[in-house]
Amino acid sequence: MKRAKKRIAVIGGGITGLVTAYRIRQQIIEEQLPFELVLIESALKLGGKIYTIKVGDNYFDLGAESIDIRYPEAIDLIKELGLLDQLIYSEGNKPDIFFYNKLHSLDYPTYKGIPVRKMDIWKNNLLTFHGKIASFKDNLFPVKPLEKDIEMSRYLKKRFGEEMVEHIVEPFFSKIYASDLDEMGIKSSKEVIYSLEQKYGSLSKGIKHHPELLDGPGNYVTFQKGLSVLTDKLTEILKPHIQTSKKVFDIKQGTEGTYIIDLNRKEQVRVGAICIATPVTEYSKLIKNETFGQIFDQVETASIGYILFKFKKEAIKNEPKGFGVVTPRRSDSFVTSIVLLNKKWSFLRDEEDVFIGVSFGRKGEDLLVSLSNKEIEESILKDLKTILGITEKPINRIVKRWPDAIPQYTVIQEEKIKEMIELLKNEYPGVYISGIGLEGFGVNQCIGQANKTSKKIVDHIKKQNCIYNK
Repeated sequence: MKRAKKRIAVIGGGITGLVTAYRIRQQIIEEQLPFELVLIESALKLGGKIYTIKVGDNYFDLGAESIDIRYPEAIDLIKELGLLDQLIYSEGNKPDIFFYNKLHSLDYPTYKGIPVRKMDIWKNNLLTFHGKIASFKDNLFPVKPLEKDIEMSRYLKKRFGEEMVEHIVEPFFSKIYASDLDEMGIKSSKEVIYSLEQKYGSLSKGIKHHPELLDGPGNYVTFQKGLSVLTDKLTEILKPHIQTSKKVFDIKQGTEGTYIIDLNRKEQVRVGAICIATPVTEYSKLIKNETFGQIFDQVETASIGYILFKFKKEAIKNEPKGFGVVTPRRSDSFVTSIVLLNKKWSFLRDEEDVFIGVSFGRKGEDLLVSLSNKEIEESILKDLKTILGITEKPINRIVKRWPDAIPQYTVIQEEKIKEMIELLKNEYPGVYISGIGLEGFGVNQCIGQANKTSKKIVDHIKKQNCIYNK
């Protein structure tokens, strides 16, 4: 039993689980702690939604397509792992918006499409006269902290007007959250607009203090061999601790503060602490607690997908000024974003053909993801004809689905999730949940959450084994 109390399990080998395990291993080595670490993954390959494939001589990501370096967590880790010199920085400025059957380029400073200089909104025809006037709302109303979370759309419309949110903000947000802004909470989403306005009084003032947040070239990075360079490096470091093809079916409380993990319904492992870094849909399957299950079973998810197309360069008749296109929900397009990969990444610039990455699927559009590859392709090609003027058939295409990939935390769920974390602390000490959406969305947020969770786990197991800092 003593050995079991000194064993830490991380369940899930996506970016959150990998970084959590990496940080735990780091602390074990640095403090010479007598703990054993195991990372358990149901699939053969680690990486989760960081998913790179090789096509010819090039590498492409079919999950997370790039890392936003306007936030520090990922770039700090990349530097620490000695991978900084391998980074490729994005080009092509920022996406255009497809609306009113035409492409609109935002040729002025923006944050997620929102003009930082208010008068710049008069430079395009995305909004009506009344919509442009309404976009000045946040100059008229003082910023007050929210006692309770409210819908993201309600918060943003109050600050920037209805048209601004529907025509400009929503397309940029949908690419990240795949969500319905009418349901998702501004606080539970951890959207930086809220924190900037609370601190500085307005988004414009906040951006002046944080110009690194502006949309533009260099915001995103990848590696020439894809984002799997990052997860492969972590996997290499953690290799002695990794067990693949082992699905966790159950977690039961054992004696002396330990837990018994059921693997593949035929193997049991006793541990002293656990990090559950799986999709939110798995939480209630692993922890059989009625209250816990009810809360997380209520969390809806959005299924998304990605198609990598290869076309002849002359196929694009209507090329955006930026590296791609985003579309509002009301445009009746299945596409959420289009990236002209040759334009965004310098290592593809001289290719004879053009590679286009298309993201599709939002909350309420799960049906498209469930269709056959041929049906998905036909639907997306219709949108590409409308948006980019492409009428030719693709040279090649690869479809990747991500069912139930993005949790949709509503305004009422933030407090409930806090209650569930407190429930774990009291009734399941040593068990921690850590996954996409709990601390925000994106690779940076997953890494930041892993950095914090790893410390909590090690602190718990040190106390459990009466090991205290000197």
